[in-house]
Amino acid sequence: MDRKLVILGAQWGDEGKGKIVDLLSEGYDVTVRYQGGSNAGHTVIVNGEKFILHLLPTGILHPHVVGVIAQGMVVDLEVLDRELENLKSKGIDYEGRLLISDRAHLVMPYHKLLDKLFERKGGIGTTLRGIGPAYMFKFGRKGIRLSDLDDEGRFRALLEENTAFVKDLCEKVFCERYDLDVEETLERTLRLYEKYKALVTDVSQYLLRSSGSILFEGAQGTMLDVDMGTYPYVTSSNSSALGLSNGTGLSPKFFSDAYLLGVAKAYTTRVGGGPFPTELKGEEGNKLRDLGGEYGSTTGRPRRCGWLDLVALRYAVQINSFDGLIITKLDVLDSFEEIKVCVAYEHGGERIEHFPASLKILQEVRPVYRTLRGWLRSTKGIKEIKDLPPEAKDYIRFIEDFVGVPVIMLSTGPKREEFVWLRDRIKVSSL
Repeated sequence: MDRKLVILGAQWGDEGKGKIVDLLSEGYDVTVRYQGGSNAGHTVIVNGEKFILHLLPTGILHPHVVGVIAQGMVVDLEVLDRELENLKSKGIDYEGRLLISDRAHLVMPYHKLLDKLFERKGGIGTTLRGIGPAYMFKFGRKGIRLSDLDDEGRFRALLEENTAFVKDLCEKVFCERYDLDVEETLERTLRLYEKYKALVTDVSQYLLRSSGSILFEGAQGTMLDVDMGTYPYVTSSNSSALGLSNGTGLSPKFFSDAYLLGVAKAYTTRVGGGPFPTELKGEEGNKLRDLGGEYGSTTGRPRRCGWLDLVALRYAVQINSFDGLIITKLDVLDSFEEIKVCVAYEHGGERIEHFPASLKILQEVRPVYRTLRGWLRSTKGIKEIKDLPPEAKDYIRFIEDFVGVPVIMLSTGPKREEFVWLRDRIKVSSL
């Protein structure tokens, strides 16, 4: 087992990281969420019961695992409260097993209000959870951190200042009424903080002192990274490996011996606006959506679906330096006679084999496809390599050859036990 394991989304999010982290975290002592906020939605099915976690590290579902919410996250205390109360109601005890960074920034009610206003004025399809505005305030040096709540006077001053700022913005720029009450927000926030104050600590120091094994759980996906993704149709944090250091407060050297795995679907999806070169808008796209149950766990919105984009996946492998990939939802492709994969883009009569930064080019490219034979047999629930159809193995080999790293695991269904190891994580063998 690797002492430090990093699990990251390799596409536009929704790759099935929740199940993978839940599965692998059983062998780890600590799991860490370090970026994003309640815009994430990690879905796990345990003993037939569905858990959707927005803020909590997925590893918290294992009774021996310590969950950490690190400094790079933005925390909505009301969402946190609902999640923890839901765990209690289902008999999962988190006492002594959850830590929250005192440097983490808070998502406040005015952030959610601004999110709606920004989206109305030409949005990009956000979750409306206030995540983007919370990060805006953080980098604009107007944020409120959990540590600020220990000093009620300071918290009140920050809250009043921010409230006046947002009120002016709403009324003078957006011509919208602003009716959020400072006292009500202050009292509700402090009440929730007192409830969970014992969990708040310097988690960077905790991780530095930890002698156990640690799994780092990324949210969203690499192609939504604020720097490396399809900007501006991205999330508000570094959802690639770039977010590890600033999200945890740990030096890049801390991760020099980490093992990095990317999670990708056997096809491609994304939620919200933005370029999507392999999107299918007709019958095939609807078929993928229906077979895959492609509706957002956070928003409920139908996901846009398309064939696997290997140009984008290879780009994700390169910028994250993945050691391997985990492919999910292979079974969704079981009924396709032919399966296409994108191996290049065409733009203005030229072939492009890299992932371009230009939004204009990405919106105009046409995918260049390679057609592979489908297997027309069920792979759902398969747990042994020998049970995989030869055509499914060919599909996996093609992915490996194109992106340059091995596929080490397949997820063959939503349940915890529906997976098959293709390779050992340390010693890579052949399919």
